[in-house]
Order: sequence, then structure tokens, then C-alpha cells
Amino acid sequence: MSLLRVELFYDDEASNWHYRVPALHINGGGTATREEAERDSLAAIEFALQGDPGDYDPGAETLTLDVSVAPAA
Repeated sequence: MSLLRVELFYDDEASNWHYRVPALHINGGGTATREEAERDSLAAIEFALQGDPGDYDPGAETLTLDVSVAPAA
């Protein structure tokens, strides 16, 4: 198991919440609440992990991993 860091922060100038996932180079936000920023960050991580089937090598041997994106306990 591996932990992935999501940073949530409030932008005083814009008066909204943002997030970043340093390990995946994801930045986003602009939401009214922290909860919305957290929800958006989870969706962004899931999207990034899906990949693009156009990038797949059809001749490669493959291994499929079951990855779940949810807040750690």
C-alpha cells in the first residue's frame, strides 16, 4: 500500500479552495468549499490513473492492478 499526498489550501485573494497532488503533477480547484476541492481532487486522481488506451502497446505483456481512490482512514 502507498499513501498519496493531496494538499488542500484556501486562496485568500480569490476566496476559494484549491488542491494539488505533487506526485502526479496535478493542480486544480477554484471551488467554494474545502469539501468540493477534496471531491474534485479525488476525481482528478482517478482520471489521471485511467490513462489513455491510445498510448497502450498492444504487443506488451500486461498486469492489471485494482486501484481505489479514497481518503485514508
